[in-house]
Amino acid sequence: MTTEPTETTHQEESGDKSVARRGMFAVAAGGFAAALAACGGKDSQPEAVLSPAEATPSRQPTKNRPERGAPATRTRRAPAAAAAPTEADFMIGALAASLEVLAVNTYGAALDAAGAGALGEVPPAVAEYVTTARAHHQAALDAWNGALTAGGKEAVTAPPADLEASVNEQFGMVTDVVGAAQLALTLEQVAAGTYLFAISKLESPEAIALAGSIFPIDRQHISVLLFALGMYPVPEVFANTDMAFSGGAMPESPMMPGTR
Repeated sequence: MTTEPTETTHQEESGDKSVARRGMFAVAAGGFAAALAACGGKDSQPEAVLSPAEATPSRQPTKNRPERGAPATRTRRAPAAAAAPTEADFMIGALAASLEVLAVNTYGAALDAAGAGALGEVPPAVAEYVTTARAHHQAALDAWNGALTAGGKEAVTAPPADLEASVNEQFGMVTDVVGAAQLALTLEQVAAGTYLFAISKLESPEAIALAGSIFPIDRQHISVLLFALGMYPVPEVFANTDMAFSGGAMPESPMMPGTR
């Protein structure tokens, strides 16, 4: 008697085939993963494996290394002594101080003339500039005289005689603010040119520093005066010593506008 396959038998066979297929996919997937790992690249090289001795760098003994805990020794150089002022420094300082005396006196005379009404109407800004510039020159004079007396020299109280006579003569012809500004401009140019020349001749660091700190202030005065006279305040690319004082009367300013 022949037994026909039942529905259960078909289900079992179908289940067995399904399990077998899942097993095949699993094996294929595992083989694919293994193939990917094995085929990481034709040019790939296996990583080098170092032994602990090779991985740890050996320390070579350092020669002349001080023992641990021993104090380190340092050699310090003695600071170089600053150059003392020379006789040439004192001579240049005395000349600079004499120019400062002349500037203080000239600005003071301008203030007196303005107060007496001899210069006509004086704008407040001009009066403020004259007062400030005079104070600047007084401070510079005090600094130079302090350096001179500290070196055993006498303080300077008089301006160069020929230059003073020339300035006084020109100031006697001033009748307004414009004329006073033109005279002050020339005087500031003489001072600035002299300081620039002095910086290259001074020897002590203190004297060089003092002259170098005053020079730009005089240049600022020049710019203010040029602007007040209707001129461009910084016409020069490089400062020069063309107006440096070398004795004699007041030189003619190359920047003087033709309004005098």
